[in-house]
Amino acid sequence: MLRFDVINRYFFFLTLLALGPVVDAQTGESVVSVDDGSKARSIARFAGGRWVSEKWCTAGGSEGTKPRDRVTVTGDLRLMPIRAIAPGSQEWLRLSPTIVEIFARRERDERLLPDKTSDAPRAVDWIYSSEYGGRPMYYFEASRRVASPGDPDHDTDPPGTLRIGVAGFLHDSREGLTSLGTKSELRWEQDGLPAGPNRPDLTPLSVVARGTQSIWVMKGQSGTSVWFTLYDVSSAGTRTLLTTRGVRC
Repeated sequence: MLRFDVINRYFFFLTLLALGPVVDAQTGESVVSVDDGSKARSIARFAGGRWVSEKWCTAGGSEGTKPRDRVTVTGDLRLMPIRAIAPGSQEWLRLSPTIVEIFARRERDERLLPDKTSDAPRAVDWIYSSEYGGRPMYYFEASRRVASPGDPDHDTDPPGTLRIGVAGFLHDSREGLTSLGTKSELRWEQDGLPAGPNRPDLTPLSVVARGTQSIWVMKGQSGTSVWFTLYDVSSAGTRTLLTTRGVRC
């Protein structure tokens, strides 16, 4: 699992992964569930002063074909909406230069093949926003695609494209836009294969508020594999609370 780190401080946030047993929900418990339109499944709960992941059943190939997921909560948890920022909107144009700057800094810090990517443009792919307690927070994903130079006389590998992806959170404070942490990945995409679905690598579903905490519930999917990750996002940075994956039942 990829971890977030604050660029300006050069350290990785600790990933707190706690797996817990399946327990029937009781009145007053703080439970986070996701309803995919045909069934609701508990994915996490707050118990004993910490967040614990829930095991949930998956049908394998049927994952990913459901309607939009809806997050529900019980106990002292509250739901805050997430808003997708429209590409080309005034808000999108205001945020994009900062995102591109963060992308470039991440590339330099991680040495993500700068000699091969200097001519490939960076693109802002997705931006989402949530405002909890008057603090606008943003999640973004940006990428750069570099075509393989190839050598038709000696290269036996099929042609492809290297995708460099950078994602992270931003805080829109009085001092301006501040990075709360980023993650990066390199992905090889073979040319000629069908393109994947047009969706973020991690889709924000909702923000769960617990006291002063704002917890982003994110859904990831690769093929038929689905997982959910909870991030505690504040002006101090980003912390991974847990990741839970479905199991065959």
